Amino acid sequence: MISNMQKLIISIFAISLICNCSSSTNTIAKVNSAVHRIIPIINNGLKKLKIPGGYLVVTQKDKIIAVVSFGNNTVSSNNPKPVDDYTVFSVSSVSKNITAFVVGALVDAGIIKWDDKVRKYDKNFFLHSEELSDKLTIQDLISHCSGFKHFSADSVWSGGYPRDKAIDAFKYLNQKPGVFRKYYGYQNIIFGLIGDILEKATGEKYEDLVKKYIFDKMDMKHSSAIDLKYEKSRMGHMKYLFARFKYDVRKNGFFSTTWNFIKSIFTFKPKSISLSHGRYMENIYPVEQNGYFYMFPATSGLSFSAKDFAKYVQMVLNGGIYNNKTIVKKETFEKITSKITKINKIKDDDPTFKKERFPRDDMSYGIGTFITKYGNNGNNTRKVMFHMGGICGAASFYIVSPSDNIGVGCVINLGGVSTTLFAEYMCNNFLDLYFGFEGIDWIQAELDRKKAVEDKQKQFEESIKQVLSPIRSTNEYVGTYTSDIYGDINLTLNKNNKLVISNGIKSTELQHVNGNIFKFPCKDMLISYFDSDEYISFTNDKFNNIDSFWLSCFSEGNTIFKRKDEKNNDSSSK
Repeated sequence: MISNMQKLIISIFAISLICNCSSSTNTIAKVNSAVHRIIPIINNGLKKLKIPGGYLVVTQKDKIIAVVSFGNNTVSSNNPKPVDDYTVFSVSSVSKNITAFVVGALVDAGIIKWDDKVRKYDKNFFLHSEELSDKLTIQDLISHCSGFKHFSADSVWSGGYPRDKAIDAFKYLNQKPGVFRKYYGYQNIIFGLIGDILEKATGEKYEDLVKKYIFDKMDMKHSSAIDLKYEKSRMGHMKYLFARFKYDVRKNGFFSTTWNFIKSIFTFKPKSISLSHGRYMENIYPVEQNGYFYMFPATSGLSFSAKDFAKYVQMVLNGGIYNNKTIVKKETFEKITSKITKINKIKDDDPTFKKERFPRDDMSYGIGTFITKYGNNGNNTRKVMFHMGGICGAASFYIVSPSDNIGVGCVINLGGVSTTLFAEYMCNNFLDLYFGFEGIDWIQAELDRKKAVEDKQKQFEESIKQVLSPIRSTNEYVGTYTSDIYGDINLTLNKNNKLVISNGIKSTELQHVNGNIFKFPCKDMLISYFDSDEYISFTNDKFNNIDSFWLSCFSEGNTIFKRKDEKNNDSSSK
């Protein structure tokens, strides 16, 4: 929760701004009022949505207006610590936006070009087909225009499969014909490949590039581009240094690397880390990430404290400049925030972009940046730029309106987007308070969204039980099933004669629902999970024998897992 002391600090800060700020008194009063009014709304949301903690930041181009930390770094049963302005949170897919600025800085330095072919830096690069692989440019990788459906192969990633297998999955997915560089399809894995390309183009690690071009330039000392398990203790930091020791020796020499190794161990200051959390059946659980964020760090591997996130939002609001330092040139900033890929067919009931605030026909993606308008039912609109993030137990959002000289960001340790839109909604709520827009209770909107998801799940469960059928003998389901994308999945029996599903990474017991349909907790099979159960549905061959199944959590490309024929070891799929 936000303490009275924090409220007092915000008040004092706001009063000082009134005395020193060159903006109009009316503008300062609006900002001050919005900051104070958002605090009880945040507190209400924490209680009703069971969010452990987070922070909200408000900035103008030349100053940070407010930094509001709230709640705890984990749930009450897990030795929680209060969140402060220096607690480090994953910002998940807001990492894409930061990566865009790293790419922009490298363009400014003349190291790469936007239209450089990916194969210029990696001759062995392959994604889906030779034709696509040969055409893809750096800009294509990070503007979501590759022609694939939203979140392609993400289920391979979230299933805990190796990185190479997630990339390999694109061989078996269909790219829509004629939509390359036209169709907006939000990607995590494809976007994440830019990290590999930057490393090949520069000879430097991605984490070092972020530090060099963003963190160091902006004095962001409580930020990270590496796995947070290495940041929370001296021992963890030592393990990180050991892991990259050979790389540093090749780059800097043995004696220099050894000296820096020793110096770094003694000067390292552990960071205060927020854990990530997921929701399942109204219970909030810490999420074991197992390196999930960092498999594709350019997509989701960055973490900020509240103070540092405020600096970053301020830089974006100021057109790529922070504290008189140029992070990217003006023309590069304009390129990053230009309308490259148009976003079509936003549904009227889309909860992320509520139609009362966001237009249906004027939203685009630039380079790691969303560009649209924000207004009150189409009135009093202004151009805004933003990015959201929400995977594997963390959620983030920031939005800036340059014409109004206002930027706001929110990060929480519960996510992703399917679990809660609290971060987005609190930023929207702040803008409504600032602009004087009415008509939306954002906490209630989130509760309504959550209930709608739960109702849809209940309706689905009821639909598959309308005609009840008994379970067959469990032995009939036992076997090894396979697909091109995911490989083998085994069905076995435990000591209680219950079916157990395993992909060699995680396993769980199946609960019979009806006929050949079973379910299991999503969190038991996925590293990144949502607030729901997953389902497996078996099918019979013409002889009424179980020969395949469809699995809701591993359904990339409508995959059907087929039973292996032990005689000829047939491993065909789909």
